[in-house]
Amino acid sequence: MTFITLLHGWGYDAGLWREVIPLLADYTVDTPDLGFFGKNPALATRRAGPCSAPHLAVGHSLGALRWLVAEETAWDALVIINGFPRFTAADDFPQGVAPRVLARMQRRFAQTPAEVLSEFQNACGVPGPPLPADTRPLAQGLDFLATADGRTRLAQRLKDIHILASRDDAIVPAALSEAAFAALPAAQMHWCDSGNHALPLTRPQDCAALIRAVAAGLSQR
Repeated sequence: MTFITLLHGWGYDAGLWREVIPLLADYTVDTPDLGFFGKNPALATRRAGPCSAPHLAVGHSLGALRWLVAEETAWDALVIINGFPRFTAADDFPQGVAPRVLARMQRRFAQTPAEVLSEFQNACGVPGPPLPADTRPLAQGLDFLATADGRTRLAQRLKDIHILASRDDAIVPAALSEAAFAALPAAQMHWCDSGNHALPLTRPQDCAALIRAVAAGLSQR
């Protein structure tokens, strides 16, 4: 049976998946933590389930980008939720978020981290963990968002990637999602009309339904 790994994004921890996990009870599921809130960071770099089982990676926001850029990670399919292959705009990706917007967030985070984290979680529509004593991992996460680019791997693995996005996402606008994943087959692009940037908590049934569908497809290969 397909082994599933769920990886959270910036401003949250592995608890982001708490509503999704019960809906995947018949699967073996791992929820590594990126260490933003004092936990030991752990991104699976190997197949953690049975060696013969296909591996379905699932990433929310920054977590999806981690799956795309971490070439040492092996996955047979990837479900991207509220995600992107690149966050900031570039000459060949004008639909991204303006670098100055993220740079301003980084400067403010260095001065008033609790305020910035709270504003971000409020914009996502769901409360998250409080500011940790050590804010460096969160700051490093913002640095990663400013520079990371997973478009090459996306282009190489188009048939293996499935998207769930929200039309009202305040962090990743629908136009960014549409542009970033324009090359994907239409059947692999899925939308929620609402749910904002925290679909694993606001639309867990939709997340689980897509994850289960992709996992079932892998098991039949």
